[in-house]
Parts: sequence; C-alpha cells; structure tokens
Amino acid sequence: MTGTSDTVENEEVLEDIEIEAKFVANKIKFLIDSKFQVYDNKKKEFRNIQPKDIVILMRSTKNKASIYEKELQNQDINVYSDTSTEYLETYEVQIIMDLLKIIDNPYQDLPLVHVMRSPIGMFTDDDLLEIRLADKTDDFYTAMLKAKLSVREDLRFKIDNLLDQIEKWRYLNNSVDLDELIWTIYENTGFLNYVGLMPNGEFRTANLKMLFERAKQYETASFKGLFNFILFMEKVKTGGGDLGAAKLISENDNVVRIMSIHKSKGLEFPVVFLACTGSSFNMMDLNQDILLHQNLGIGAKYIDYDMQIKYDTISKLALREKLLEENLSEEMRVLYVALTRAKEKLFITGIKNEFEEANSKMQELVDIYKKENGKINPILLKKYKKYIDWILLVYLYNKQNAKEIMKINIIKKDEVLKDNNKEEKEEINFFELLEEKSKNITEGELQDLKKKLEFNYQFKELNLIPSKDSVTNIAHLVTGNKSENMAQKRPATKHEKQYDLPKLEDVEEEITPAKRGTVVHLCMKKLDFSTDYDLEQVKQLIENLKANNIITEKEAESINPYDIFKFTKSNIFKDLQQAKEYHKEEPFYINIPANEVMNVSSKENILVQG
Repeated sequence: MTGTSDTVENEEVLEDIEIEAKFVANKIKFLIDSKFQVYDNKKKEFRNIQPKDIVILMRSTKNKASIYEKELQNQDINVYSDTSTEYLETYEVQIIMDLLKIIDNPYQDLPLVHVMRSPIGMFTDDDLLEIRLADKTDDFYTAMLKAKLSVREDLRFKIDNLLDQIEKWRYLNNSVDLDELIWTIYENTGFLNYVGLMPNGEFRTANLKMLFERAKQYETASFKGLFNFILFMEKVKTGGGDLGAAKLISENDNVVRIMSIHKSKGLEFPVVFLACTGSSFNMMDLNQDILLHQNLGIGAKYIDYDMQIKYDTISKLALREKLLEENLSEEMRVLYVALTRAKEKLFITGIKNEFEEANSKMQELVDIYKKENGKINPILLKKYKKYIDWILLVYLYNKQNAKEIMKINIIKKDEVLKDNNKEEKEEINFFELLEEKSKNITEGELQDLKKKLEFNYQFKELNLIPSKDSVTNIAHLVTGNKSENMAQKRPATKHEKQYDLPKLEDVEEEITPAKRGTVVHLCMKKLDFSTDYDLEQVKQLIENLKANNIITEKEAESINPYDIFKFTKSNIFKDLQQAKEYHKEEPFYINIPANEVMNVSSKENILVQG
C-alpha cells in the first residue's frame, strides 16, 4: 500500500497517480499472464481470468481514468472507462483536429509537428531535427519548404507527400462539405483503419466516426465551414465542456472496466481493484462562509467590519459538525459499496507517504481511543479522512481477525518503477561485460565475429514487402505511378504561396482530376440499385445533386453521364441489383500474394485494406 499527503504539489500528486496506475496495470497483467483462476457461474467450473472479469473502482474517475487507461494500454490490455478520456483529448481525435487546423492554415507549428509525427506523416524525431536545422528561426512549414532543397531523398519524399496531401485537401475543402472532407481524409490516409488496429480500436474507430457525424451536424447549422468548426471545437475544449466519447461497451466485451464506485452499485465482478484510496475526501463545501442544512437551517460567519475580520459563529460550527458527520456517513456507505463488489478477489491500493511513521502514530491513537460499542472510535474517523486510513484503522483495531482475510503489502515507489529501468541496467551491464570479454579475444574469435556481423540475410527481399497497404498504393504499384500522389502533381513552386484565409467568392473553382473522381464517386454512391437506369435518368440524377447543392454547377459539368450509364449496364451493377444485401463504404481486408502486385518473387501475403 502506498498514498499522498495533503500538502504535496500537483505535479507530485500526478506522479503518485501514475505510479499507482502503473502498479495496478502490472498486477492485472500478472493475473492474466499467470492464468489466475476465477469461477464461471454459467459453466459451473473454474477458468482462466479474462480482462472482462476485472474492474477498477474509484471514488471519482475524473482526471484519473485516462492515466489508468494509458498504463493498461501500455501492457496491451484492452480497457474501457465511462469517462474514456474526454473526447477531444483522445489521441485519434486530436490528430484529425490538428490536421484540420493545418488544412485551414499550415503556418501553425504545434498542429503541423503533431501530424508529422503521427502515422499520417510518419516523420521521425531525426527527420524533424533535420528540417528544423534547415531554418532555425522561421515557422516549421517554411522550414519544410527550405529543407526540400538539401535533405536526403527519403525525407524529401515524405515532405513532398505531406505537402501534396495538404494542398489536395485544401482544394477539396473549397468544394465539399466538412463531413465529406473528413471522410475523404480517412480514406486517403487509412487512419480510420489504423486506429482500429490499436488497443481499444473499436472505441477509437467509433470516436472518429463520431467526429464525422459532429461535422455533419455542424454543417446543418447557421455557421458553416472548416474555420468556424475549429473555433467551435476549441471553445468547447477551453470552456471545460466536452462532446462525450463514443460508448460501445456491452456486458460481453473483453475489456477491463474503470468506473466510479457510484456507478458500480448493483454490479459484481470476480476481481475488483479499489484504487486511489489515498485521496482525501472532498470537504471543500464545509469551508464556505455560509452553510445550509435541510433541517437545521443556516449558519454563517460573523463579519467584524471595524476590525476587518470574520470568524465562525456557534451556529456555523454546529452546522459544520453536523454536515461533517453526514458526509463521513455517506463516505462509509460508498466504501461499503466498493468493498462488496468483488466476488473472489479484492485489491485495495493507495499512496501513503512515510508509511511506517504514519502507521506508528495511528497505532498510538488506536491504543488511546478504544472501541465504542464494538466500533471504531468516531474521533479517529473524523481525524482520518481517507479510505486507506479507515481500512488501516479496521486492521489495527482487529489485527487477529483481520489477518485471516486481509494482507497488507507495502510496496515502495522505486519497486514499481524498477522494471522500467531494467533494460537500461542490462544494457550497461552488457557493455561492461563486452569490454571485459574483448581483452582476451583471439584472431579466430574475431574472424568468427566478423563473419556474423557481415551475415547476408537471404530473405532480404521480404524487407521490401509491406505487411499492410492500401488499395490506392497497390494500384500505383501496378500502374507504375507510385511516385505520384492521389493529388495531381503540380509545379514545385506551388507550396511557396501564402495561405491566408480565402474569401470564397474570390476563389475560382478548379476541377482537378482528383476532385472530378470524388464527384463521380459521390454520384455513383447515390445510385438506386433497384432502378433500371437509362441515360436520361442518369442525367436527372446529376441535376438533382446540383439542385440540392450537393455538387456545384461546374462539378456537374465535369461528370460524363455516359460513363455512369455504362456502369449501370455492367455485370457488377446487375449483381448488385440481384443481391439480397449490400453495403456501401464498408472497410475490407484481403490477403494477396506480393508477387502479383510487386516486382518480387516472394509469395508472401500483403494485407490490403480498402
């Protein structure tokens, strides 16, 4: 057991919470790896523990649940919290919001660097350093433009690719609704599928889809456009509000749950962790100048205007004492709920600084204040206002009986953190050992070492084969256009223009091949598979899209209705018409041999996503 004093700084408290979360995550990992046995009521037999058998309870999950989520995810354990890190603070939403910010204005260093380091940009820290060295004083976007002239080829390719994508999305932003822009970003980057493969992927995917829906709803309001949407989201964030993360949890989802004690009422779990018991009860309301009790009335401080002081009155002190007793009684009821949620195993964790000294003082008070009517002396209950202290009081008052059901483990902070330093220590020992061994090395051993270091891996070709790729990239590989982006290449000087917020009435609409493809795609998506189209009906469909302001007049003119008409007469369309069920815009994954799409001999599979 470990916990905090009331006077610690905020940074130290945060550190304590992180250490406790790390301990809990390590313990849960140990239970799962060691195949701890729990009883299955349905099968009437014992089985290996699963994440869904475990719950972490806290008096309040605010500002704590996200820390526990992070530590559990570091252990590759799926986790869910009903507060699941405030929606706008989730990793996946932050990345897309930062990307939208640089689409609106790329001269913003923090969002730009965040996107560059993300799976969308794939820039390393060394890449960022090399770009910054190209220009140490200007903004990062300008530094990227200058770095293109001097950096290595692979980094230049990354820069060109990101700049081309940003410009493509900026052009698209002028012609489509915000929600369609966001979905196009998901499709172009594969980010939606990427987060789906991360821990808690289902929730992350749902959060991105919720962002798409939020943008769709926003477009129906009086304020429209990317810039206003970013302002709206920033106001929600800075105002302390939130939009609420996606909720996809069900009873059978195999995740560790984090919830408040209050929300656990009526529920039971095989294994319960009661965490953060070292936090003090919230008694701030008792320090107000005016106190109110539903039965006893009002108690206020007396203000002496002549002496310029204020002090408690008897009525306020009496009310404070009564409210304190009622608050402590409520905390006891809450603690009872927490302690009775576990069916098989209960872990209680909390940070308590200088445990030995504090425990010794508590023992002295226990010896002084004997039990009253077989219960803990109320004087001590009022003195100690933490769950961890109340539990220790129970233990000290009932040592003989408590030892049969309770076991107190005192774990120091450095013991929790020692595993993190293990690799570093092993590395230091390795180099010391290497230096010692190298003193007596023979010529034969040296040649043997050289042979191993110069070993030529016979399957080097496999390094060129990606384990996963998108349909677009595969198509580029097949057609030999891998060097080209989804956006059409433009002269190198295109990135050097200033990106002031454009006045839409001054922007002359340009229908690029990429934009035309998006418009045709949208038109085909609106086809009704139960209709046997003729050419005039296809033209009417395009007119309807234009009339409803879904596409512009210039975009409508760019569509060749005969191409769509031909598609409606194809075998694919006929199959769709006869299908009992079909899905639009659904992600898919298939395995294909690498030698079918790449110039390699290996038949190693590539996971293709689309």
